[in-house]
Amino acid sequence: MIKKSVVGMVDALLKTELFSSVSKEKLIAICENYCQNKTFQKGKIIFSKNTSEKSVGIIADGTASVKKERVVISHLKAGDIFGAVTLYNDCDAFVNDIIAQTECRVIFISKDGIDSLLSRSPEFAKRYIKYLSERVYFLNEKIEEYTAPSVKDKLLSYFKKNAVEGCFILTEKMTELSKQLNISRASLYRAIDELYDSKKIEKDGNIIRLL
Repeated sequence: MIKKSVVGMVDALLKTELFSSVSKEKLIAICENYCQNKTFQKGKIIFSKNTSEKSVGIIADGTASVKKERVVISHLKAGDIFGAVTLYNDCDAFVNDIIAQTECRVIFISKDGIDSLLSRSPEFAKRYIKYLSERVYFLNEKIEEYTAPSVKDKLLSYFKKNAVEGCFILTEKMTELSKQLNISRASLYRAIDELYDSKKIEKDGNIIRLL
């Protein structure tokens, strides 16, 4: 009889784009032999530079933030994946810290488990490569944000990349946003005012509309 914990892990993995192409039977075998199900309380470190074990993590429940020192690189939610870039290189450790923003349930799949899927499922292999390619584009976009010619351009670029249907919702405090963009709070407020005055944006409470 399949354990309830295994069923839960399989259901969570099937909801992700990366693992949705794998048959349920294969995922059951993977979860039984290569997976760990861990829960982290808010504020706890999920993955860090001190993590030596090579594995892929999948957020099953909750949210987390990816940080490089004090700068927030991105946010993770249920279904998001981390650690994939660490499996097949010579680096000894992960380069960022992943911190639980809420209570998080995380599924860890060991390198042996990923090896098994890559060798047995060509479709999974294609999706794994696609995921890695998307991470390269994501990092290039981050470089553009950090090297934008002005704070105003950097902020507008950030709004555009994260807007949904022309709107960006400020879900973070200004202090956190300034850390994420690596600019001061004063510069952030000034840039928002400049974008508003130049009719690049409209602001309604915590909603930024791109014009």
